[in-house]
Amino acid sequence: MNEVLPQLDELPFSSIAGVSVESVEMTDKVVQIEARATSRRAACPGCGCWSGRIHSSYLRFPP
Repeated sequence: MNEVLPQLDELPFSSIAGVSVESVEMTDKVVQIEARATSRRAACPGCGCWSGRIHSSYLRFPP
């Protein structure tokens, strides 16, 4: 399983611009990937204003 770990950070987000994989942790049943946006600014989904400040973070779980 350890030989797979170095490759995992390249797979899920390699084709998504602006995403950086920070860490990958694996157990027998779970693969946890910590990723973040690399852009310095983003538009607020509510009002559309641009901001360089982090407003929140959250977890996502694939179906």
